[in-house]
Amino acid sequence: MKLKANRTQLLLILGLGFLLYANTLNHGYVLDDFSVIKDNFVVKKGIEGIPTIFKTHYRYGYGFVQANLYRPLSLSLFAIQWEIAPDNPSFAHLCNVLAYMLMSCLLFVFLQLLWGKEYKWLVMMVVLLFVAHPIHTEVVANIKSIDDILAFGLSLGAMILLLQHVDQPNKKKLMLSLVLFGLACFAKESAVSIVPIIGLILVMFRGLTWKIAISKAAVYLLPFLTYVMARIAVLGSFSGNKTIAKIDNMLMAAPTEAVRLATAIKILGLYLWKLIFPHPLMNDYSLNQISMVDFGNQWVWFSILIYLSLAFVMVKLWRKMPIISFGIAFYFIAISLYSNLVFTIGTSFGERLLFIPSLGFCVVLAYLIYAPFQQKILPNKGIIAAKQPLLFVGLIVMAYGFKTIDRNQAWKDNYTLYTTDVENCDKSARCHYYHGLGLMKEKAMQLKDPQMKNNYLAQAVQAFDQAIQILPKYSDAWGQKGLAYYRLGDFQQADAAYKEAIKHNPNNVNVLSNWGSMYFENKRYQEAKVVYQQALKANPNHLDALANYGATLGTLGEYQQAIVYFKKAIALRPNEPNYYRMVGITYQNLGNQQQANIYLQKAQQLSR
Repeated sequence: MKLKANRTQLLLILGLGFLLYANTLNHGYVLDDFSVIKDNFVVKKGIEGIPTIFKTHYRYGYGFVQANLYRPLSLSLFAIQWEIAPDNPSFAHLCNVLAYMLMSCLLFVFLQLLWGKEYKWLVMMVVLLFVAHPIHTEVVANIKSIDDILAFGLSLGAMILLLQHVDQPNKKKLMLSLVLFGLACFAKESAVSIVPIIGLILVMFRGLTWKIAISKAAVYLLPFLTYVMARIAVLGSFSGNKTIAKIDNMLMAAPTEAVRLATAIKILGLYLWKLIFPHPLMNDYSLNQISMVDFGNQWVWFSILIYLSLAFVMVKLWRKMPIISFGIAFYFIAISLYSNLVFTIGTSFGERLLFIPSLGFCVVLAYLIYAPFQQKILPNKGIIAAKQPLLFVGLIVMAYGFKTIDRNQAWKDNYTLYTTDVENCDKSARCHYYHGLGLMKEKAMQLKDPQMKNNYLAQAVQAFDQAIQILPKYSDAWGQKGLAYYRLGDFQQADAAYKEAIKHNPNNVNVLSNWGSMYFENKRYQEAKVVYQQALKANPNHLDALANYGATLGTLGEYQQAIVYFKKAIALRPNEPNYYRMVGITYQNLGNQQQANIYLQKAQQLSR
């Protein structure tokens, strides 16, 4: 396909993508952006940190001892962004928008190559619907989610090269296709869903037998297996740490297997509904936002009926309307990874999980609009021939566009996101927890006026209480409630909340670190020492705990041991001047002025 012949369409796609997401360019970090970028000491090393990224799990740089994710390509991109523009979320948001625009152009090229020139206007309709769909706001407006854009974009590139190879054999294109798919897997493991999709398109649109198509698709398991071997080498097993918390995936709280299965089926219906009617959109659907149900619930059977009906239509129209069947099959394959039916994943529902599956929906929607006018639309005719279906699609794109631009505003920062979404996800424990964090971190701690600060802290306590009311054993909520009380000066209430948090999760290292800080600042050094020891037992790489434990040991006169822990902190964050300053002061206390000067000078250099 010659790009020059499609310049107008491609420019329109690029323009639409930029127009829809231009209002995210002044946004900050939100949600997981902190753990994978802002507070990730490996990513903040820039290019120097990339070798470590490929040898460690996804959240190693955030201090997690164990994790079940391995996405080194995405983290490497963040490291490169940090190298170019340190701590600049606007630059990272620009990268997201540009990546989305480029990926959308690749989608256009792929579909036109897949279906041929006679469907050029249908291709355009599909891509416009996909680009504008509001369900993609979580992916494009959240820096971290460029992993989805990378995985799908690289997969599209791989399929384009494969189709070119099938149409006119070229081993170089096939090899490059395999490389691109391998990179897609290293960006995000969900790219593996493309393997069965490759078999599907070769049968439906290239006329290959199932046997030959499957054999060609199976070749793409080789780069995936390369990723799997790297993942196992880093995580210790394919799944890594299998522990999935109830707060992350509500299905883990199901009282019976029947309830778990019924709720998962109901959620599949919700996925379809969000594609059809993307309102309201929220960042969180965890416990108890979506209610648990059994097989006596009407929505479970409605979901079953809808999916069975789609499967029937897919089979029935396989030869008569293959594009409709392709859209349904594409959706089925892509959503299966997130269904919690094949295997349990780390979440029960997420709008970002519809990023790739939504293409199947857009294909079906566009074709339903296009089909009544198909006989009038000749491939050699201009846009006038397709004006009616394009007008219908244009109206939908406008509606989608208004919703997308409006929803983007909620992703400006954590406080805006939490306060916007808590109105809709009021049954979610995590939503109230996030709201409390926003009130405390983004508002209270930014204020100088004591009365206003305490007012926001009190509101934060109420938000944490609402989270605890929904999930009484929510350790993180108890811990942040303790921190809020501590900042209010109510040490007794803070101590009680911290104890409750640790009762529900003895290894909650963030809570332990904050609790130790409270003891230290209240000159209860022996108690602080015990709590920090517990924290470092849970996570030996927790920076705050390492530095604060060192400070506690130093205060108790255990200088040599204090230096050991300060140096451990330096090893994890070598550009932090305070750690060098602490070592220097401790050497002074030991009477070793020579060593003290070395570290104090280094601290001074880093502070410039």
